[in-house]
Amino acid sequence: AAGVGARNAGAGLGFNPRNLRGQTSVSLLTLPAESPLPNVLGAPFTSQFATAIYNDRPQVFQHDGRTVRTPDVEFLPLGSGGGGITRRAEITLTPPEAFATAPVYIPDFTVILDGGEPHQNPTAHTLLSGGSVSAGAMFLSVDIEDEGERLERFDFFFDTGADVTVVSELNAARLGFDVVLDEPEFSVAVIGSGGLVGDVPGFFVDEFEVETVGGPLVVRDLPVIVLNVTNAGAPGNIVDGIVGTNVFAGRNLVIDPAPSLGGGGAGPQLYISDPVTTDRDWSAATPTGAWDAGGSWSPTGAPDLLSVARVHHSAGGDQSAVVSAYAEAWSVSIQGGALGEQMTLDIAGGVQLTTFSGVDLLDGGVLSLGPGAVLDTQFVEMRGGVLRGDGVISTGNGEIPGQVENNGGVVAPGVGVGTLEIVGRFSAAATGTLAIEIGGLLAGAEHDQLRVDGGVALGGTLEVSLVDLGAGLFAPVAGDQFTILTASEGLGGEFASLDLPADFAWDVLYNATSVELVVLGPAGLPGDFNADGRVDGADYAAWRNAPQLYAADALQTWRANFGATRDTPAAASAPEPAAACLLAAPIALLAACRRPRGAAIRRSGRLL
Repeated sequence: AAGVGARNAGAGLGFNPRNLRGQTSVSLLTLPAESPLPNVLGAPFTSQFATAIYNDRPQVFQHDGRTVRTPDVEFLPLGSGGGGITRRAEITLTPPEAFATAPVYIPDFTVILDGGEPHQNPTAHTLLSGGSVSAGAMFLSVDIEDEGERLERFDFFFDTGADVTVVSELNAARLGFDVVLDEPEFSVAVIGSGGLVGDVPGFFVDEFEVETVGGPLVVRDLPVIVLNVTNAGAPGNIVDGIVGTNVFAGRNLVIDPAPSLGGGGAGPQLYISDPVTTDRDWSAATPTGAWDAGGSWSPTGAPDLLSVARVHHSAGGDQSAVVSAYAEAWSVSIQGGALGEQMTLDIAGGVQLTTFSGVDLLDGGVLSLGPGAVLDTQFVEMRGGVLRGDGVISTGNGEIPGQVENNGGVVAPGVGVGTLEIVGRFSAAATGTLAIEIGGLLAGAEHDQLRVDGGVALGGTLEVSLVDLGAGLFAPVAGDQFTILTASEGLGGEFASLDLPADFAWDVLYNATSVELVVLGPAGLPGDFNADGRVDGADYAAWRNAPQLYAADALQTWRANFGATRDTPAAASAPEPAAACLLAAPIALLAACRRPRGAAIRRSGRLL
């Protein structure tokens, strides 16, 4: 282990062996080949070295076609301390003997001495330390406050492999969020040693404080997820929570588990620096400004990989910040003005913006991608604003996918009609909207499409509008179908509400990996359950196949309007339902009274 900062230039992840440090006789657990988790350095390293995590040396590089984002890491001698960092939090080691300075490694030599093949007994420990063996765990004391409710001096597991902070279900309830009764503010998919857990609920806490000496560490408006996690030090129990690395975003850390010597010393400590990032605030007074112009920012200077770029409205009416060449930032937030002015971050066609962390899209903010533009980021969190364009949003870190979370904003593929691609997950909360324009049958060229290379969790509102692409306002006909969303790894959920063009009857088809809109015909003919413009035996067959999907008086409505078409009134009388299918010719009767093989099935009022 040498830290990716020591990798050979131009050689991917190749290392000079002279830089390596390690242990001998270490037991290894292997992950399944399909796991997206990286390799893990466990207690043998954290117990035998002080671990320094340098966020002021961000490493961003390509590996197997994916962007890896990581701080640099070095292993220092135990007792090295903070290396100039004065703020420190006391670490509770559980069990403490797992972090003893002189563990004893005992391979099984019995078979070797007997002339057989070497092996290890899987039921016996190979690492003995202080007469007890256990995977070491580190805990920090934290205080959390949210809407007047407070947790004080709770021991949370500190996990450098967790990039999100976790609270148990019970502690979430103590803070006022009940996973059974309350709607989450966001949801995420969590990848851990147990595999993928989807739709994990989350909310934002007002304050999260790590108890420290040498200056307080308080993080405000921190996203946390709610999940019961097994306590590795006491199987059968769960931890109160996990302190994720998002608490220490933009800070250097040193983990030194060295015990105090001779009754004195600091003891096991986590040293936490001040932020190593620099704020850059958009300050241009003109309607349009260049991202790479130093004068557009305060303090003067274009953002770099250690810059928190706040593209917030600064003056006058609507404004745009234009990225016209490759650019970098630690993170980006986009927000409009207090009086409703829009602030647009416009990534020009064919241009890439890369962030070490993520992108926050807030009220009045617009993130716009030109054709072929790329936003390469860990995540996009929409808490308002508009996401639009014809480019690609690539999320995640290495093999671990990220997410675009629409929580109160509008996702509108294209600038006009077009295709927006997301690499990673897409999740739409109850307050999010997917806006689709339809001007013809061809996806991307004549109607919008959201293409997701990952999984999708649907919710919120689907808003559809018909547009004029030069030949007049598009008027669909019965049978027209539009694939508006694709998800390579499947989708779950449904839109909570639909805002569709009122002059037509529509169905929404939720397939395994796509969502389609189907035009059933003009709207407004009572009893025309299949929307083909006439009330006949086919409508009775539709009702009979799934009567629970229709109003209680649906059959009476059909009887009263039998024989009606869009152009003629209802007949004076209607046949008995049992004889309805006999009115059609034999071939037509067969088509109406039997569902075709492979036909979609209605559920929850929509076609699936």
